[in-house]
Amino acid sequence: MRIIKDWLRILLVFSVMLLLFTLPMLSACGGGDGEQEEEEEEEEEEEEEEVSEFEIVLEAAQEYWADRGANITADELAMAIAGDDAPYIVSLRSAAFYAVGHIPGAVNVSWGDWDEIPDGEEVLVYCYTGQTGMKAMALLGILGYDAENLRNGMCSWSSDPAVTGTGCFDTSTHQGSYAVETTANTVTTTYAYPELDNTTSNDEDDIIAAAVAAVTDNYILASDLAAAVAEDRDMTIISVRSADVYADGHIPGAINIAMDDLLDSLDQIDPDAPVYLYCYTGHNAGQAVAILCMLGYDAYSLKYGYCSWSSDNALYCYDASEDQGDYEVD
Repeated sequence: MRIIKDWLRILLVFSVMLLLFTLPMLSACGGGDGEQEEEEEEEEEEEEEEVSEFEIVLEAAQEYWADRGANITADELAMAIAGDDAPYIVSLRSAAFYAVGHIPGAVNVSWGDWDEIPDGEEVLVYCYTGQTGMKAMALLGILGYDAENLRNGMCSWSSDPAVTGTGCFDTSTHQGSYAVETTANTVTTTYAYPELDNTTSNDEDDIIAAAVAAVTDNYILASDLAAAVAEDRDMTIISVRSADVYADGHIPGAINIAMDDLLDSLDQIDPDAPVYLYCYTGHNAGQAVAILCMLGYDAYSLKYGYCSWSSDNALYCYDASEDQGDYEVD
């Protein structure tokens, strides 16, 4: 019996020692798993927090920019109306001008009242000259509409001055003779992106809608841009015309960024200074400005485009004798 008791004591001591040896190891293994899970949860939370309003709007802009809207002509629209295949036509002109005369079937929508346009419609927007229409088309495209713009706006549809007003481009009144340079300009500084803070919502659709709502219909006159150039103000001037045309003559100080490359070249644009864009007639620049304003840049399109700056190297300018139609208005 004594021998058995001795063995039992030895076994008990051995078991206690074994338990004391293994407990720290078990604790360490259990604690490690808990710490790893906590670290993974923290990383997931950090990833969610890192997505900014700017990144969400930029992604939406990139998706639209890859298949952005375009112009249709008055002839094409007239044929669609005659064939009972017209899109949902939106007039962005004032209520007063709408009352004087508008494209048959058009509804009058004020700038920013995009929710008045029914979902699921093919939309055709038009303004006075086409420039504002292009801005609206871009914003509608971002919001998910299948939208197009009427090239040259109401100025391409009617020859009645009571309907078109005095806004149609005219070389005798709207074209300047400001300085032009051929020396290429490059950006040597890399800029950070703007920070957007348009809404407290974390919903992507709300963030995109808030960015669209922040865009106003803005532009700059050639005379005002010329004054800014003469005073050497802090600004970025961007020509979105072709590289060949840019080389033949551009606004002094302007850099050249092709339309396709715009969203890949944002680091060339100072977010803390005004941005002035121009194309040939104002159409493409208007669309680009809408996107830049959504992204938080203080961007403006040159009214009537380069055609308002100089007759030197001016291409595709509106010409009433060729571009103005005489279609019916309601």
